Amino acid sequence: MSRPEDTSSVTGHISSHVTRRRFLQSAGAGAALAVGRPLFASAQDATPSASPIAGPLVATNLPASWDREVDVVVVGSGAAAFAAAVTAKQAGADVVMLERAANPGGTTLISGSEYWIPNNSKMLAAGKTDPKDWALKYMSRLAYPQLYDPESPTLGLSQRHYDLIDTYYDTGAKAVDDLEKWGALISRIQPPFGYGQENEISDPDYHADLPENKAPHGRGLNPDPDKGGSGAVPVQMQAWTDKNGIPLLTEHRVVGVFQNSRGEVVGVQVENKGTQLAIRAKKGVVFGTGGFTQDPEKSLAYLRGPVFASCSVGTCTGDFLDIGIALGAELDNMGQAWFLQCPLEMALQAPSLPGADVWLPWGDSMVIVNRFGDRVTTEKMVYNERGQTHHYWSPQLREYPNLVQFMIYDDAVAQDPAEFAFRFPIPAPGDKADYVISGDTWEELATNIDARLDSVRGKGSISARVGPNVKLADDFVDKLGQTINRFNGYAESGTDEQFGRGSTPIQVAWGAGTTRSPQLKNPTMAAFSGNGPYHCIMLGGMTLDTKGGPVIDTGAHVMRVNGTPIPGLYGAGNCVASPAGQAYWSGGGTIGPALTYGYIAGQNVAAEAEKSVD
Repeated sequence: MSRPEDTSSVTGHISSHVTRRRFLQSAGAGAALAVGRPLFASAQDATPSASPIAGPLVATNLPASWDREVDVVVVGSGAAAFAAAVTAKQAGADVVMLERAANPGGTTLISGSEYWIPNNSKMLAAGKTDPKDWALKYMSRLAYPQLYDPESPTLGLSQRHYDLIDTYYDTGAKAVDDLEKWGALISRIQPPFGYGQENEISDPDYHADLPENKAPHGRGLNPDPDKGGSGAVPVQMQAWTDKNGIPLLTEHRVVGVFQNSRGEVVGVQVENKGTQLAIRAKKGVVFGTGGFTQDPEKSLAYLRGPVFASCSVGTCTGDFLDIGIALGAELDNMGQAWFLQCPLEMALQAPSLPGADVWLPWGDSMVIVNRFGDRVTTEKMVYNERGQTHHYWSPQLREYPNLVQFMIYDDAVAQDPAEFAFRFPIPAPGDKADYVISGDTWEELATNIDARLDSVRGKGSISARVGPNVKLADDFVDKLGQTINRFNGYAESGTDEQFGRGSTPIQVAWGAGTTRSPQLKNPTMAAFSGNGPYHCIMLGGMTLDTKGGPVIDTGAHVMRVNGTPIPGLYGAGNCVASPAGQAYWSGGGTIGPALTYGYIAGQNVAAEAEKSVD
């Protein structure tokens, strides 16, 4: 498969923000389609084609002269990088930021800009509490479910993994408070979409139903657009860095680091439009770059299962992973990513799909089945959990039976005029989408699905392909009929006996939203019509981005395999092994740790002594 584009979905200095969630909240599905396609298309075309790093990743022959000298070099321009740059500058360091893409903001800019911060001051001011012991249990259970033991002093986790989560709880709230005090990021509690519990300050956490979650409302924050001038993290924070004299150099790709004779990182090797630059970091270097999904070879080698696309910008090819390996960094969490789903045919057009993810499938008379006509989970489960169903391996069939899934819905859903935040990818009435397959009967729909599969057979993207076995089973229509009949019974009773659809707070808050939802026994389910037409959208697995890489400690120092820090090197965000492990704790579970550990990195790198270059 071809290597994806080196991309960014924004143009010029950060000045505006359209995100999949915020856009879909304010617009109907027709507009979502109209904007979603150009959004990911522009991401493909925005910057030059990506290429592997050429030349030495670690240089010990230091240059006779430097093109620029600063105290701290920050690599990247997303949440982690901005948090590090702001904090280091506030501590008195001279800072420069280097961004590989032609435009700043990274994947953070095309995210929802929510950050999940336990025990934050905003929720406390609203009268909520977030007991630490229960918060740690909640986070640990989801991060390492195979190890979790509530009776263990470290909740069953290794000391390192436990300490990272513990530090996140202790420091996250202080980080966002300091950033607000400095004027760099003005926060508010993420407002509810309005579909959940009345009189609550926010929508519920993704796993509010778990007994360990004693604070299901108020942990999610986002930038206050009224007080901070923007609802996007990078926009607010770049306004501060610009005002405070931190240069942000775009199209400056860090392709390696310099080490002095004591093994300390003292600078970076940079490629800028074919010119090689050497930039000295007197105190240290912080990497706050993206993950590696957009490198097909890395995704195939490391991820736990196949993916067709990513919401990440095309520059997320794992440059820091390569550099970290060359420096002897320990790696962790390499199989994990922030998983979700996307329309398969869009993924086959372009591997970077900001704005084109299936956040939470909309529709009441709607099911998602595999090629055998079987449901694989509750369709209203949150994206990270649902996305992992694509990775199931059948030992009997020796294949991924859920590799491609089929979102099946009737015409009552298709013609429903409701404007809902998560309606995409189902078009609004009167709008068309090429990826929608229709048939007047179940038999005709199956025939048309098979024909569409034949039309894309052999095509692939990232680490997955539509191979010869990806076709509907011979008895698909019969099995689908049985599935629909069972589902109709669940809808009539209000209880999904198979997967518990609509049985958790987030499934109701985000999984209803049709015109008839308020009248249904279960607002997420309605019986399918006995008459067509029926419709299908093929789905593939994707990532927001990966979350494995070099290991950091609680001080955000990058660690060697022998457990010692690499002097002068720090990391935060998707380029390092995430403290979240397997978990997606709730909305903002990506940016929250990025901001927190970027803040910690900025504090610690600014406190370093100047390193010699002899």
